[in-house]
Amino acid sequence: MTADPFSLTTADMPPLWEGRFYDRIGSTSDEALAQVRAGAITQPTLFLTDEQTAGRGRGRAAGSWTSTAGNLAVSFVYFPTSPVRDWPALSYVAGLVLARALEEDCGFPADQIRLKWPNDVFVAGGKVAGLLLETATAPGGRQALVLGMGLNIEAAPALDRPDYVARDLRALGYGGTGRDLVVSLIRRWAEAVELFDRNQAGPRKQLFRDWQAHALYLNEEITVRIDQDREERGTFIGLDESNGALKLVTTSGQLRTVLAGDVMLAAASAGKS
Repeated sequence: MTADPFSLTTADMPPLWEGRFYDRIGSTSDEALAQVRAGAITQPTLFLTDEQTAGRGRGRAAGSWTSTAGNLAVSFVYFPTSPVRDWPALSYVAGLVLARALEEDCGFPADQIRLKWPNDVFVAGGKVAGLLLETATAPGGRQALVLGMGLNIEAAPALDRPDYVARDLRALGYGGTGRDLVVSLIRRWAEAVELFDRNQAGPRKQLFRDWQAHALYLNEEITVRIDQDREERGTFIGLDESNGALKLVTTSGQLRTVLAGDVMLAAASAGKS
């Protein structure tokens, strides 16, 4: 743990946050979860590595989430004061944090930035980032949230997908430094979770509306793979404003809500089968 990815130091951390830096690690989220469960983390902490070799994507169909030097692989440990039932909404908060950084820090046009339900970020039609939200319980019962975030800054991996490709910010025209972007993202996330906690008594409707304004595939026909043996097909009409579930009008005209699944365009799904 002697590395300094992006030349970050503890001085770059937001108030009350700690940083743990690595040259190479299997998974920043696995390390974060293990240290929470061991009682080694007592305050907000981020785990940042130059190279990640065994990260995890979301869902049964997800592949490994590797990251090379120059790309961002980070996991944030936070102890929200909001009710645990509200924590899944922080995945939408994280997507918006990334979208705003891509627009305001990188200069990408807002209409090129899209959020793919429930946890991916796209620029100009290609995937540039992914998110994974998990929880862990520390000794004594205190619960922690762990957000894993991967962002292709310098290079894009090959994806085994029929519906989209990965892209990296450098090839898309980002001319700034990785360090400046990473520092901004860290601070944006720290501010966002604090705001989420302060607003815990209020409705989350505006959060879901803001996310939906960036939604990829909105009003298009999609297929949602719920598990290995079940999928739903229909038109994606938006989010349920009470919980962020995906709303789908099926080909038979029924309204379905889906809380978890892998989304792709129906045409791409048909081509794959």
